[in-house]
Amino acid sequence: MIAKLISKIKKEDYTIEYKFSTYEYFEILSSKVLEIVRGFIKFKFRVKSNGLVFSKKGATILFKRKVTCGKNLNLGRSSKIMALSNSGVEIGDNFMLGDFAIIECTGVLRAIGDKLTIGHNVAVNHYCFIGVRGEISIGNNVIFGPRVTVLSENHNFDRLDTPIKHQGETRYTTVIEDDVWLGANAIVMPGVRIAMGTIVASGAVVTKDTEPQTIVAGVPAKLIKKRDSEN
Repeated sequence: MIAKLISKIKKEDYTIEYKFSTYEYFEILSSKVLEIVRGFIKFKFRVKSNGLVFSKKGATILFKRKVTCGKNLNLGRSSKIMALSNSGVEIGDNFMLGDFAIIECTGVLRAIGDKLTIGHNVAVNHYCFIGVRGEISIGNNVIFGPRVTVLSENHNFDRLDTPIKHQGETRYTTVIEDDVWLGANAIVMPGVRIAMGTIVASGAVVTKDTEPQTIVAGVPAKLIKKRDSEN
């Protein structure tokens, strides 16, 4: 029953092998109904959405009119989207923002962020941070492990006679292409392009562009394997 319901909502096959008890069915369905009701009341008519909005307790969207999303927006407990930006936030179908995860387009009002674009079927896990000071583009079918950080701005620090906080910032375009898996605690630095099919190992710090269908790991991240290779 649950698998059929999820398949209908996501518009794709969804298989569950676990045999739920009656109590488990009731608890899962009642929690989802509560999330739909909360999303309807808090966000449905304030966010430009084409489908259901599921919202757990404490989820927040600031500057809601800057957000456009497709079907099935899932907001985790105490998650936050700060959408104030020059070109707004565009989110595709079936997007999940995990518990305590943050999307922050603007930190200080003197430096409004640029733009965030997210494709279809993207899952951003718990405690992740996406800092949209420049522009960030995330493709389709992307998986974020917990506590992943994606950045698009660096502080300038060339002068020694001026505090770093007063030297301004340089903004970049950070791109994560389709079918990427970012492992837990990975960091994607400003201006990096994560190529299609890349796997970023847990704890890696990606400081330069990756090649398609590769696995990178380490600090800084380096190529350790090509996914289409037998070795």
